[in-house]
Amino acid sequence: MGRDVPALVPVLVSGGASPLVGLTAGALAGLIVDDLGLTSTVSFWGDPGPLVVGCAVAGALLWTTPARRLAGALAAALGVLWLLVVFTPLAGWLANGLVRRDPPAPADAVFVTASGIHPTGELTSIAMARLMHGIELVAERQAPALVLSDLKSPSPSYAGAAKSLMEHLGVASELQTVGPNENTRDEALSLARICRERGWKRVIVVTSPYHSRRACAAVEHEGISVVCSPSVETAFDLNGLVRSDERRRAFSKAAHERIGLLVYWWRGWLTEGAAGR
Repeated sequence: MGRDVPALVPVLVSGGASPLVGLTAGALAGLIVDDLGLTSTVSFWGDPGPLVVGCAVAGALLWTTPARRLAGALAAALGVLWLLVVFTPLAGWLANGLVRRDPPAPADAVFVTASGIHPTGELTSIAMARLMHGIELVAERQAPALVLSDLKSPSPSYAGAAKSLMEHLGVASELQTVGPNENTRDEALSLARICRERGWKRVIVVTSPYHSRRACAAVEHEGISVVCSPSVETAFDLNGLVRSDERRRAFSKAAHERIGLLVYWWRGWLTEGAAGR
């Protein structure tokens, strides 16, 4: 066995037809997809582990077929993309114009869009940032009511975490939830329903900075006056993107929003001109 290991080195380096080369190339491609968060561009938020294993197995199987060149080219392209994201201003360029921040104005309610929540009801850092900003706005009396978007089952409601935080901070406000919602479009429709029921005309929309342009335009499309007030960004420095890890995280969020804006524009779910700002 020991004499066989050196013999594998030329095969790996030369990129021969060995399944081991395909396994390595496939696994590398899967790791790059995971590292750049490319699955989020198609709104897949599941466990990326099986994807990496699947890419590795696919690479091993394809490497012994004529499709080896295509598989190798795909792995190489992903490698080039990783280098561009990490060492160029690509992420910042892609994010340009995504953040919408309107001047403060009083409203009938503050609406906090949904993000990740653990099965225990504990909030992720993104959800916490959004909720805290929403509570801050009602504490400043910019609106008398706080409305939260709930995700579909099996995700728990945000109401428990919100009530606990508001009690702890001494903030008294009407609290309601709408949903369950699967995406930003659902959130806009759910919010529009409660606005019609309550006679609300203007809402402060709270979401993450890169998501603010699409979320606020989707709500406006339903005939509601919107004040866009994004929360703080917890994953990277919005104005810097100096570190490579920040660029990778920013890239996945920006790419997701660019694709989302195109899809929502194509389906007619945005106010006119929102996708091209």
